[in-house]
Amino acid sequence: MSMLYINSNIAENINPEKGVNIVSLGEKLRNLRLKTKKTLHEQSQLLGVSMNSVYRWEHDLAVPRKSMLRTMADYYAVPLDWLLSEGAAASLVSDIEQKLLLMFRKLSDNSRYKVLGYVERMCVEEYGLDNPQ
Repeated sequence: MSMLYINSNIAENINPEKGVNIVSLGEKLRNLRLKTKKTLHEQSQLLGVSMNSVYRWEHDLAVPRKSMLRTMADYYAVPLDWLLSEGAAASLVSDIEQKLLLMFRKLSDNSRYKVLGYVERMCVEEYGLDNPQ
């Protein structure tokens, strides 16, 4: 895989009146892909993943695995820390955690508290934890 040299600020929106607005990981990945004039299909072939995976990453519906993030950072010659800046590092979760989070966000507040209570009870049963945080 050849490396490209892209200035990392291409994925930031610069507004002269407001300064720099940091964008999400997905927006950064999409901006990098568009800057290199690659289609979703070309990007997916380059990375060895499905077009759906690339689409989901770019729309913040899923987060690439850490090894894939390293591959993309190397390819675009941007620091991995830059890709993960502004909270994106905290979003590195497993596939099952991502799926749970997406479903959890669709629930009402009342249902969210029920889920939280259930998970807390499971942790106490499984690990004997009174405070699973």
